[in-house]
Amino acid sequence: MSAVTLDTPVPARTGWLVDRRHDLISTVGGAAASFTLVGLHVWGGVSSLVLWWAWVLVLDGPHLFATVSRTYLDAREWQTRRRLLLGSLGWFAAGPVLFGVSVLLGTKVPFVVFLTLSSLWAYWHVVRQHYGIMVLYQRKGGDTSAVDRKLDSVTLYAGLLAPFLAFAVTHPTARRQLGLTGEPTWEPVLAGACFSLVLALVVLHGVRQVMRWRAGQRVNGPKLLMMGAALGLTAVVFWPSVSARMDFVMFAVAVTAFHNVQYHGVVWFYHRNRYHSAGVDAKAFGLAPKVSQRFVIYAVCGVVFTLLYRGLGCGFGAHPGCGGFDLQVALGAGLTLRDLMGGFIWGFALHHYYLDQKIWRVSRDAGLNRDLKLGTPSAA
Repeated sequence: MSAVTLDTPVPARTGWLVDRRHDLISTVGGAAASFTLVGLHVWGGVSSLVLWWAWVLVLDGPHLFATVSRTYLDAREWQTRRRLLLGSLGWFAAGPVLFGVSVLLGTKVPFVVFLTLSSLWAYWHVVRQHYGIMVLYQRKGGDTSAVDRKLDSVTLYAGLLAPFLAFAVTHPTARRQLGLTGEPTWEPVLAGACFSLVLALVVLHGVRQVMRWRAGQRVNGPKLLMMGAALGLTAVVFWPSVSARMDFVMFAVAVTAFHNVQYHGVVWFYHRNRYHSAGVDAKAFGLAPKVSQRFVIYAVCGVVFTLLYRGLGCGFGAHPGCGGFDLQVALGAGLTLRDLMGGFIWGFALHHYYLDQKIWRVSRDAGLNRDLKLGTPSAA
């Protein structure tokens, strides 16, 4: 989910996006899912391969289907966004095209750059969803102070990006991917500065909340809960003593599981309002109301979707644990058929990142405001 800009004040409510139970499942439950996966791996000794596949099948793959369910399966979305929905499919060509460039040039560099930038976009996508949901909480809670909203933004962005930077320059595998060689020298200093910055901002943010409370102003508890969960998870996952004990593949699992649960919560709420509210003609929306009629149907469809596209990748050895089916047919520049398929499979994620930032623009979409129960969109 992309960030939103909401400037039109709405009456202060309870502050929950849906209701207390739903939001706690989404926020606390999402953070708990990530912490559980990290704990099982770091302290429980569970294989990262097992946890990666569990995450992919239960949370991550189905969350890609969630986007499909509200776009390609929605007949009205096809009418209004046909050009976007068709054009966005071009992201599936990005990996194969860069693969071809590498083969033609006789060097892996273009394809490796593609993989690196894709991984960075994946994390940025998570950051932007946390920001977007924080802004929704500001809207729901009636937060209108420009100072407080700016402090929220700076704290959240720094709290999610600074620990990631510290990890990138200190973790051995991440350092190799960035071309950093030799023993770390300045990197630990930078990492310490990153965590110190986050701590300072969190303290400042806490002081500001006390000031608001003493001045008789409302403290937006649901928003703070969501921010605390996101920042706390990020700090733990990228903390050196924890990250040093994690297999590299687990970092995607750890930071994305929370994001996945949040996303499912928002999409499910959207589905209930758009397709299943009283007086709605569900037939006008095509297949979308059918796959969201019951949560079990929605969940099964998500798992089947995941099995199909991840199964394809696994057949070519493009996923962890699929070496038995690895078709390492050399195609040039030291790249193989497995690499080509891996580049194509990245298209599912890239397509999701791009499409997602287009379909959640609350500030410009009156219908989306209605379906998320937000009130009137801003003039922007």
